[in-house]
Amino acid sequence: MAISATKVIEDSFKAIIKSEGVGGESEQVLVDSFNLDGASSQPKVSIANLYYEVLGSGDVTIFFKNDEEKKVVIRGRGNYGLKPGESKIKDPTGDILLTSDSNVIAYNVIIETHKELGFN
Repeated sequence: MAISATKVIEDSFKAIIKSEGVGGESEQVLVDSFNLDGASSQPKVSIANLYYEVLGSGDVTIFFKNDEEKKVVIRGRGNYGLKPGESKIKDPTGDILLTSDSNVIAYNVIIETHKELGFN
């Protein structure tokens, strides 16, 4: 099953996207930065906040398309980006992808991305 992603809020500064899916997914597009309002040919976004619920014993990994070094691995219930020491994750390229382990039963993720560069 492919990821289901719905844009909840979008303005000139940020986009908030709610997604849900199941385990065993490989490289699903979570945030398609080129389809955000005002995107130029090279939009750049950051991961500012994540709220998540991951059912099962596996991990969900959220990362940038061309840079798997900058990633967030989540499991259980929680948030990322609101606690001291958890800053925005930025990347020089656009899309944010998601993978889920086969031990994940289902997940819900709400991601807040900030429009860093390349937006009108």
